[in-house]
Amino acid sequence: MILYGKPIADKIYKSLESKLRDLKEQNIISTMAVILIGEDPVSLVYIKLKEEIAERLGIEFKLFHLLGISSENQVINLVSDLNKNKFIHGIVVQLPLPDGLDQEKILQSISPQKDIDGLNSEILPPTAAAILEILEFYNINYKHLKIVIVGRGRLVGGPLEKMLTAQGVEPLVCDSKTNNLKIETLKADILILATGTPDLIKADMVRDDTIVIDAGTTESNGKMTGDVSEEVYGKVETYSPVPGGVGPVTVACLMRNLIEAAR
Repeated sequence: MILYGKPIADKIYKSLESKLRDLKEQNIISTMAVILIGEDPVSLVYIKLKEEIAERLGIEFKLFHLLGISSENQVINLVSDLNKNKFIHGIVVQLPLPDGLDQEKILQSISPQKDIDGLNSEILPPTAAAILEILEFYNINYKHLKIVIVGRGRLVGGPLEKMLTAQGVEPLVCDSKTNNLKIETLKADILILATGTPDLIKADMVRDDTIVIDAGTTESNGKMTGDVSEEVYGKVETYSPVPGGVGPVTVACLMRNLIEAAR
């Protein structure tokens, strides 16, 4: 079974229609500000997708594209202006940032009420939420399965671990300090990947019955790719493709966060 994200994203968008109508009746147009620093190719792809979905939903999308040589103060001053702008309901600082910028300092400058990426607030981070949406949509009873997460980043692995723990699930989380990754991944009933490292997971690192959720995205040889090599797709029966798996659901969860922030 291939775990496509589009039907899940469409379901989420359908659930948002009445909320968007209610906001428009109050003369409120949900508005998202996205700050991009530099020209990261994966970021450009996701920003284009966000813009297209925003247009489809009737959401105002404002892109602030700064040069890669922009200073930390320039970025923080822009965030500060957007925090004060009552017509902006959600702010996204597109990651990764260019070298030399203090990611934590910049993210902490976003108002918690407008932090729709959930990096500095109680809002659920979209990618972590998207992974749980996929498992639930396809009726995968993950609470009784062994979950292994590869990647402990603040966008996916870290928040997903917290969300699962809050549900009484104890995932095994691997990172760059894990001594033998293959030993750990072979334990997984559900293997969740979030490193952005192409071909990190080979076919001999998963069992035939492993459910693979690939949330790692990067550009390799001119195309989007995940953390698993193509040979994995030929071995396991259940997996999320890249692109077309976690990505569309992540954008839908982001839009849901935006609308809740506007409300």
